[in-house]
Amino acid sequence: MATSRETVRDALVTLLDAALSGTVKTVTGSKVGDMAGKTPLVAVLSSGVSRERMTFLGTIPTFYLEIQTWVRQATTDWTNAQAEDALDTIESLIAGVIEDNVETDDWTSLEYAGQSVVMDLIGGGISYYMERIPLRVNMAKA
Repeated sequence: MATSRETVRDALVTLLDAALSGTVKTVTGSKVGDMAGKTPLVAVLSSGVSRERMTFLGTIPTFYLEIQTWVRQATTDWTNAQAEDALDTIESLIAGVIEDNVETDDWTSLEYAGQSVVMDLIGGGISYYMERIPLRVNMAKA
C-alpha cells in the first residue's frame, strides 16, 4: 500500500499540538464547521500530492499540506491589535516546529511551499483573521 498523506498530516498535528499548547485552543487535522469558542485554531489540511515514479526505487510521493490559522478579530475584551499579535505569534511557533522537524522518521523534508497569505473572513457572522501556510512534505519512498 502506498504511503498515505493522512499519516503525515496526523504526525504534523501531533507536533503542532505540543508546540502550540497554551497558545491556541484547538489544533486539528480537518476543517471545523463551527469555530465558536475554538479560536485561536490551527487546522492542518490536505492540499495535494505528486507521486513521481523512480526507476528501481518505486514511487516517491511529495505531499502538499495547508496550515490554516484562525484568530477571532475584535470582541468586547479583545482588540484587533491583540488578534494580529496572536496570529504573528502562532506563525512564529509554527515556523519553529518546521525548522525543528525538517527531517523526521515520517518524512525526509518539511518546508514552506510558498508565501503565507493572511485574509479577513467572516464565518457565522464573526470576523476572523485567517492565515494560510502552504507546506511541502517530501518522502523517501512510498
